[in-house]
Amino acid sequence: MTLGSIAVAALIATALAARQLPPDARFTEDAVFDYPYVTVGGNTLRLAVGGKIYNQRNMIITPTSAPSTAAALYKTDFRGEISQVWILTDEEAADYARNPPKSSGDAGAGGRQQ
Repeated sequence: MTLGSIAVAALIATALAARQLPPDARFTEDAVFDYPYVTVGGNTLRLAVGGKIYNQRNMIITPTSAPSTAAALYKTDFRGEISQVWILTDEEAADYARNPPKSSGDAGAGGRQQ
């Protein structure tokens, strides 16, 4: 096996690996991105300073690169601002819609908590 074929095999394995999504993030089918705000479940929240948005390939994108609407997971900080957002693929969104996370009390911001 050559070094080139090993590199290609590693890239394929990485592409096929499922990304790890946080179990404590809230799910929304209808996140609306309007920097510096994100509307989730009818509530408009501010994106925190240093907030991160991950696209479907798990790469960090700038807030202005985010789609206008998307199914997403998100986390809030102690101020209630959105600290992290994971934009979901169609398959991930369908899985979350089919198997809604179990809520443990108030999920806040209209989202559901795992």
